[in-house]
Amino acid sequence: MRRNYDIKVDYFAVLGVHYGACSKTVKLAYRKMARRYHPDVSTIHDAQSRFQEIALAYEVLSKYREHYCREYDLRQVRSKPSSKNTSDVRSSQQSSTSSKRNGSAYRSQKPIDGKDRVITYPLTLRYAIRLLNLGSFYIPGLKLKMKFTRKAFEEKTFRIEGKGYSGLFGGKPGDFLVKFNIKIDTGRYNLKGGDIYGTFILPKDMLQAGEPLSIDAVSGKTELLLPEDYSAEKLIKITGMGLPADEITPAGDLYARLIAN
Repeated sequence: MRRNYDIKVDYFAVLGVHYGACSKTVKLAYRKMARRYHPDVSTIHDAQSRFQEIALAYEVLSKYREHYCREYDLRQVRSKPSSKNTSDVRSSQQSSTSSKRNGSAYRSQKPIDGKDRVITYPLTLRYAIRLLNLGSFYIPGLKLKMKFTRKAFEEKTFRIEGKGYSGLFGGKPGDFLVKFNIKIDTGRYNLKGGDIYGTFILPKDMLQAGEPLSIDAVSGKTELLLPEDYSAEKLIKITGMGLPADEITPAGDLYARLIAN
């Protein structure tokens, strides 16, 4: 069978449902999110990319669910670093079978801690900046908000304790690990620390030295006066229009290159 999915992605979480949710729940979640993000009707700025992710998740869970879940679960087991834990899992499976014949086998089973659950959320640069302004990110699968800081741009892993896979025989649950893959349109923007470098193509008659000008940057709309010595080779610095500040880091700046069309 041709693989049509990324085994590292939790497609249940993409649809905002718990891992292993039934087909009916998956279908209802898909329909609800598809209505919200369909590019023909949605006004959300990243609707098209979100709709594509949602459609792919539903396709995988509709057509390849059995194969996907088997490979995903196998990957989670293989990612467990300790060989001791692997032997414990085998032991627990054997003990679980024998416990049907002898209840004391269950009571004597050692607790096994649950595995961590890892998910990576793809974000556009514009949406990531919006989240920085909000200061939080909503996780649909957990129905809770987490802090969203500039660390997300540094590929930091955010840990939410106790929200991973459940333990067995009284073992502690694993943690929920969140990463963000921030997609940048490198044809228009570059990111250096907290500063954004952008290229803007505008009608020639708008680029009049000394005249006010409005540009729609990825960090928001901004007004500026075109310098008298303006040229397409020079960058115009717009203070505070880079990445927004968080609790630790001050706001960055926008460096705009204006090119006449």
